[in-house]
Amino acid sequence: MNIEEKLKEIIQQQCLINQVELWGLEISLPKGKKGIIRVYADKKEGINIDELAKLSRDIEVVLDIEEMIPNSYVLEVSSPGLNRKFFKPEQLTQYLGQEIKVKLKTPLNKRKVIKGNLKEVKENIFTIDTGKENIEIDFFETEKINLEYKF
Repeated sequence: MNIEEKLKEIIQQQCLINQVELWGLEISLPKGKKGIIRVYADKKEGINIDELAKLSRDIEVVLDIEEMIPNSYVLEVSSPGLNRKFFKPEQLTQYLGQEIKVKLKTPLNKRKVIKGNLKEVKENIFTIDTGKENIEIDFFETEKINLEYKF
């Protein structure tokens, strides 16, 4: 098990203990440089700042005890926010009918960014209604997917 897998296991365990969902995780631990560990946590009814602070403290304690990160690091714990990033295809299902912005790894019909309403999700394939056409996209061919809120 590499360091990233071990970190994910520890963070997932702390999320379970704190009764929150691990929405996503971003880990950057370059050799000889300060690392960054970003944890995105949420709950069905929403998560508050006190819950996030407790989760952050709990994760930090375990990481300090384990001494598994060789260099200094910054731990950031937050909610996914309004413009949340999607980390797994199944996360999309609860946002059917909402507007999303998709950045693709490679262009599709000469477009690298597609915006539209999320129409359907089947396993890792989802459909966006752009208003002009329906486009099917493979989740694993995306660089980034975010909710789009218009204010």
